[in-house]
Amino acid sequence: MKTAALITGAALLLSGTAAAQTGVQVWGGLGPDAYIMPTASLGLSADVARFGGLTASVRGGASLSVLLLVPDATGPVPTYSAELLLRGNEPGMNLYGGPSVGNIAGLAWILGGVAGVQGPLGQGNWGYFGELKARYLLGVDQPVLLPGVNLGVTYRF
Repeated sequence: MKTAALITGAALLLSGTAAAQTGVQVWGGLGPDAYIMPTASLGLSADVARFGGLTASVRGGASLSVLLLVPDATGPVPTYSAELLLRGNEPGMNLYGGPSVGNIAGLAWILGGVAGVQGPLGQGNWGYFGELKARYLLGVDQPVLLPGVNLGVTYRF
């Protein structure tokens, strides 16, 4: 079921045809973390289940970051992440949040969570999001807390 939703979303994204309310969403944003200079990110999420007034989504993402804490990282390095997000189903602005796991270019792991707010921009499929992140960088000399912020736009298919 989850795999089918992700494949459907990827097919819609690549074909350029949007269908109303498929539950697939593209996320793009900018933001800094502590010890990580400006980061550009791009993600894709797909709704996987509904529980009353909540929707569960899986979001996969990739970002390009300049790292200050990882000695082996030179220049911008890719970071890959996956989150399980729970959000409200109300029209307009909704809160969301959930656990996160990621990997920085094979150099270190990141475990933590995100919490944010998401809403529409006008009447179309465009929207906005703002999120706070609290994650631990693992695989370095000692675990390091990486608080951060991410702001961006979304497009819902």
